[in-house]
Amino acid sequence: MAASRWKRFAFFDRNNLTFQSEVMTDLIPTISNESGRLTLSFDEGDTVSMAVSTASLPMMTLNNADNKLGDRKRSEDESSSIEAMFKTLSACSSSPTHDGTLQLQSQAQSFINSKKSSDQVDGLVLVFCASQESDRVHCIDVTVRCHPISRSSPGDDSDPVSMPDDSLDGWRGYWTPFVKKPKEKPPNRIEDRIISDHLPSIGGDTVIDLAASRQGENLWVACLASTNLIVFVDPHLSLSCRLPLATNAAEECLSYRLATPWNTQQQQKCTCVDISSTGLIAAGTDKGSVHIFSPQKGYLRSIMAFSSPNANPNPIISINWSVSASKAALFCCHQSLRSTRTTGGGICCYELGDPINLSSTPLARHDLDSRPVLSGRLCDNGLLVARPDGIYTYSHTQKIAVSPIDGIKLAVCNIPTYQAVSTNHSDKSATTVAASSYALVASTDSKSGRDAVDIYDANNKLVAFHVLLSPSHKALQAAGIMVANRSSAIVLTSGGAIVTLTEKVTSEKVSLLTQKNLYGAAISMAYADPSYQPNDITSLYRRYAEHLYRKGSFSEAMDQYIYTIGALESSHVIFRYLDAPRIPMLVRYLEELRRRELATAVHNELLRTCYMKLGDDDAAERISAPSDDETSCLAVASLTHNPKEALAMVCSFEAPKAAEALVIYGAALARTLPRETAGVVVSLCLGTYSPSAMAAAAAQEASRILEYPINEQDRKCSLYPVHLFASAFLENPKMLRLILAHCNRNKCQLTPTLRRTLLELTLAEWNNAKRSGDTEAEKLRRKEAITALTDAHCSDIGDYNSLVLVQLAGFAEGELLLYERLQMIPMLLNRYAQDGGDRARRQMLAMCRNDPQILADVLGHFVSIASEKIGGDSTDGISDDGQSTNSQEEEILEDIRESLSMARSQGVLPPVRVARILAGEGTGQFSDSSMLDTNKRTVPLSVALDYVGDILDESRGKILTLQAEVEEYNALCNSMEEEVEALLSDQYDDQDTAKSKNQDELDIEDLYSRLQSSLEEGSNLENKTSQSREAFWRDMDQSDDRFETISRYFANGLIA
Repeated sequence: MAASRWKRFAFFDRNNLTFQSEVMTDLIPTISNESGRLTLSFDEGDTVSMAVSTASLPMMTLNNADNKLGDRKRSEDESSSIEAMFKTLSACSSSPTHDGTLQLQSQAQSFINSKKSSDQVDGLVLVFCASQESDRVHCIDVTVRCHPISRSSPGDDSDPVSMPDDSLDGWRGYWTPFVKKPKEKPPNRIEDRIISDHLPSIGGDTVIDLAASRQGENLWVACLASTNLIVFVDPHLSLSCRLPLATNAAEECLSYRLATPWNTQQQQKCTCVDISSTGLIAAGTDKGSVHIFSPQKGYLRSIMAFSSPNANPNPIISINWSVSASKAALFCCHQSLRSTRTTGGGICCYELGDPINLSSTPLARHDLDSRPVLSGRLCDNGLLVARPDGIYTYSHTQKIAVSPIDGIKLAVCNIPTYQAVSTNHSDKSATTVAASSYALVASTDSKSGRDAVDIYDANNKLVAFHVLLSPSHKALQAAGIMVANRSSAIVLTSGGAIVTLTEKVTSEKVSLLTQKNLYGAAISMAYADPSYQPNDITSLYRRYAEHLYRKGSFSEAMDQYIYTIGALESSHVIFRYLDAPRIPMLVRYLEELRRRELATAVHNELLRTCYMKLGDDDAAERISAPSDDETSCLAVASLTHNPKEALAMVCSFEAPKAAEALVIYGAALARTLPRETAGVVVSLCLGTYSPSAMAAAAAQEASRILEYPINEQDRKCSLYPVHLFASAFLENPKMLRLILAHCNRNKCQLTPTLRRTLLELTLAEWNNAKRSGDTEAEKLRRKEAITALTDAHCSDIGDYNSLVLVQLAGFAEGELLLYERLQMIPMLLNRYAQDGGDRARRQMLAMCRNDPQILADVLGHFVSIASEKIGGDSTDGISDDGQSTNSQEEEILEDIRESLSMARSQGVLPPVRVARILAGEGTGQFSDSSMLDTNKRTVPLSVALDYVGDILDESRGKILTLQAEVEEYNALCNSMEEEVEALLSDQYDDQDTAKSKNQDELDIEDLYSRLQSSLEEGSNLENKTSQSREAFWRDMDQSDDRFETISRYFANGLIA
């Protein structure tokens, strides 16, 4: 089996949906075998038909249950089924539905829930199933399973989107297309109405085949019987979910019926049906003829009928439309008659002309394959046909491909995929490319004997999914559908279940492919997904090239490297192909650079050298004639030994040439003439570059540009980005900081990297000035650093990156600013505590008012500060800042009193914890027993007198209140006890009176003596019985005649 060598992947998510037992019995035909078990043969599987389509719900059906659908009031069954479908749509929506708005990923617009609105909520995925053994069509909702729901958005820090509950899917109801009800007046009485609803209607024809198609906002479903055809419009809005299923449900939605009854003698029996996207209906018969109908004024009118030209045509088992904007074609698949083995046509295609105005007869017939098809389940859309030797694909005129997939197939279907638009770089033409070509094949596994479902990707030569069905399940029908650019497959099994296979997101599939080094397929899938970022696709090309290079496939690797031009540094590729055997591959890369106009003078010179090594002098001569820009750059290169002349020549160029020359040779010029080169760079970045002025200044005047601000009127050329020239000054950080600072002051566009570099260099110079004692430079750099941390572009640097830089530089003021911005409370409190000044303490108190939870930490810091101030050596009583030490101590103690007052008012800290903090035992909830008494930092008791006094007064008040309450409770208990005693004394008096009356009648002493005597007699009798029992068994053991012993005991009355 050729396809057995294909690698297997899990590109799809599997989910099962099981029917109710009644639906399964009605839908799945079963037969009994010899063992009594219910089985399903291959031919019996053809009796089940299935159609899959998307559908919409009118917003008017989502209002109250008494709203009308057209001119008919909605029943409870319809309300419950529509409500269930609306729940699935709500679960798949990307925005809440409580405000009446639904936004589905498969929709391009929102639909507003309004009573007067006729908008549609699209996105339903419905499966219609019918059986030739039944006259009902069942509707199953698989919307949640087929809708792609993103688990989380890439790069989004919010909570991931919760996946909807797939249990919302399920059976929605049924209707009977060909039911026949008696024509009589509807019952008026409630009793008659109940009887009519529960009595079965007259049964109709069974359903032979189904077809579904979207006609704008409406869903059309064609139901075919052997002698009848009806097309229903939006039948999912008129379903009945009443059980048992014996109660037939007549269709009550808009429908199109045959204008004239079907003539079996002339038109034969119908076998299959299909609906085109333009509303045309085609029906095939058992004699190979085709009938085409068009819906007109509520009826299906025949517009064309033709027969097969073969003498003995086989039945048509599958008929499918293929309609484009200007052409309509009809595919017909004929079945093989096993009894006669006749050759009456296989697969053919009829061309019918313009789909809006069909011709009266087929314009042409193309016989695509003379071999007939065994079953209608083995062909899909006429374009895909399964045979024992492979999967065949056809066009309108010929067979175009064969996938070597051997084995007996049970069912097959084509899974639609997203079509991407590919642009050809050579001729700028656009073509449509499919990333994958999925084909689902259901077959019987040779090892386990169970049915297996495989999804093959013929384009990428891999198995996209493989699954074994349950032992009791057989594959009956399969269909594919695409929802929101995501492919899905649906398989109906004989076990009464629907297996849904939904395609995973592209990133997951690409990850699975790259793990097995299938980069070609990964790139194809990523390129076909419009949401996949171009940079990520370029990264896949690079990884593919690196993989091929490691394998030694240098030529194939160069093919992939060419796709990375513009995103990957060219030197990375050139360095790998400088060996002599790889020169031809390097030539291809350099030629592609020249064709895309991305080659520099160095690239051209290297290409010329490669041509000369390959002996292609003509090509080298064509490269040797450089352009004016290349000539200018080469002239500067020739003067690099004389930097002043080279810089003067650069200043004589126009702005584009000067910029190109500085990008290439700026580093060499900056080593010897840093300030002059920086002046030219700044003039280009500010747009004040003028060749005449710069040439007249002869490079010496260029350095003055750094000293003066720039006016808008001085701009004479385009603004060049600073990052083009920043690499030239990497060896001179002071000059680089000067350039960046000057460009920043003049509002030039700086990248986030350059802004971080400017802050880092400014802090480095501030640190150097601080160590050297240069106060003037220190103040200036401090001001620049604060400006960089607070200006409008500070977000480009990033608060955390800025915090790392200021911490490395020891810039305390910047740390404090960033702590406040990032709300790092513990670090901010530590920084304020280290400062210990009046402003820092006021800030800490203000933070406590906003966040009472930090009051314990703040009080602990205050205690530490106070203990240091009080315990410190202050011989002269004057602090370093000239303030009296006593006054500082008083201020700190006053802040502690304020914090204690705040603690009492907020009620967050228990008094015991406050006492431990003031005693120096730490700010935690529990005391720190490991802390030594000598290390404790405490404050005078006088600081806490007011707090302690208030707490004691409050506690005393609470104690007095509790005491009063206890006393009151005690009084109540005493009163209750007295009442109980009074009641009990009255009762005892009554009992004594009764006893005195009974004493005359009863003699207690006599009764007691008689009781004692009876007890003694009973005990004596029991002892006597136990003794006689022991004697009896002893005599039995010792006696020679046991009968005599028994007789003696019986005579003495010891044995009853």
